[in-house]
Amino acid sequence: MKRSILAAAFPLLLCACSEEVGKPSTTGEPPPNEDTGATLEVPVPAQGRVYVALEKPEIVVPEGDASASTAWDLAFEKYNVFTNSGASGSGEGGAFGPLDAVTYDEGIAPAIPFLTKDEAGGAFRDFWAYDPSVHVLWVRYHVFGVRDADKQWKVQVLGYYAEQQGAPVAAIYRIRWAEVTSAGVGATQTLADLDGTAGGSQAPADVPSECLDLGTGARTKHTPAEALTTKDWHLCFRRASISVNGDLGGPRGVTAVDLHASETKDETLDIVKTRTDDSELARFDAVGHAELSDPKLIWRGDGIFSAFSDYWIDRAAATPAPADASWLVQSASDGVSRYLLVFDRFEGATADGPGKVVLRVKPEGVSTQ
Repeated sequence: MKRSILAAAFPLLLCACSEEVGKPSTTGEPPPNEDTGATLEVPVPAQGRVYVALEKPEIVVPEGDASASTAWDLAFEKYNVFTNSGASGSGEGGAFGPLDAVTYDEGIAPAIPFLTKDEAGGAFRDFWAYDPSVHVLWVRYHVFGVRDADKQWKVQVLGYYAEQQGAPVAAIYRIRWAEVTSAGVGATQTLADLDGTAGGSQAPADVPSECLDLGTGARTKHTPAEALTTKDWHLCFRRASISVNGDLGGPRGVTAVDLHASETKDETLDIVKTRTDDSELARFDAVGHAELSDPKLIWRGDGIFSAFSDYWIDRAAATPAPADASWLVQSASDGVSRYLLVFDRFEGATADGPGKVVLRVKPEGVSTQ
């Protein structure tokens, strides 16, 4: 997904704990000219979602269909955080992050290229890094596992651009892949002209793009609606997204995993830009049955992802904990107001959910320094 990941030491942040669940804290007085924001405690249920509006902030219960309501800005479901935007809701929300933890203290988010709206996606959603200076996508050369029942493959995206009539064209994909079994790895196959353009960024939403069956090599073109109902593909390429035919992506039951997802947060654009097909061949060749059988891997079909997905949790912590970062969130109701927030801690976290999430929030533009 499209994120700026900025490295910085997390400062000591002081908070006043809420005396009433779901209400901002009013205890404690910050020093003059400082505002540490309002603290909100959000009990996350074992099943279902809890909704939060950031203006006060407070827990809210949307009337009727929550996806059609603009009364909420964030929704918590187990270890998922959704924004009221895109695939999650009809609001004008969205978010960006992770940002340096100190951004919350400074009160002003750095210049960002866009806000991330919630969207359907899966293991391939971060296959590229964005260069805002020239508006170019660079592939990370991660290796992905793709599984369909008792068959599995390794896949590496090699490129996103191709030259046509002397000019670069986006969303013409190059990939390599190979079947992986307990007996070994099959022959590597490559394609250099997978058409994910879908008519370009200004084309209607129902223009088809190309999909691929990794087992047979068959290539078909489907509209997004067709792809959701057909089983003749494993991966679909559409502009800057690669879909998996499983869960919300389609009916085939395909799952996938980014074998190098843990590297994403430390991959600077300069690092990504040095990689080539040849330099990353060893990375591809190193993946075999043992690597794809690692019990720690989380295989999944396509789901709904937000700017927070897989980034707001500190995966290296001994027990589940929020990442040391801050986030920019846009109001779902007016599409203009913006808030900065940090997650201070979880209380009662388990493998299934964070228990109570304790966060702080304030309008952008309020400094604590």
